[in-house]
Amino acid sequence: MDYKSLLAVSSFSPEILNRPDSWVGHLPFSAWLMNTLSPTVFVELGTHSGNSYFSFCQAVVENNLATVCYAVDTWQGDEHAGFYAADVFAQVSQDNAAKYAAFSRLLRMTFDEATGYFAEGSVDLLHIDGFHSYEAVAHD
Repeated sequence: MDYKSLLAVSSFSPEILNRPDSWVGHLPFSAWLMNTLSPTVFVELGTHSGNSYFSFCQAVVENNLATVCYAVDTWQGDEHAGFYAADVFAQVSQDNAAKYAAFSRLLRMTFDEATGYFAEGSVDLLHIDGFHSYEAVAHD
């Protein structure tokens, strides 16, 4: 294990943090994971306010990675996370355009609809954070 890289990410400080501030405790892990794996294609299924997604994107910048990132979400919510207004996507879109537009794409669609965007085996790192039932995660 590379303890030096682990120590470096322990001080990870997110540049973007939106409400709700869920997933905050895992942000250093996402930075470490990106730095360690250096994926060519990263996909997040379920992005909500963008906290987890933008931590992965921030790690791309901070580590000079050649990663293309995709966030897939309807940005409407669901029974698990609750339903939310259009301002959530507006904020995520604004944050993405301001900091990560060079390598980050927001796909506003269902997970099933997004499968056509990716060739078989092309996704190097997949973060599944959609509906949290066993059946939903197994499907995703």
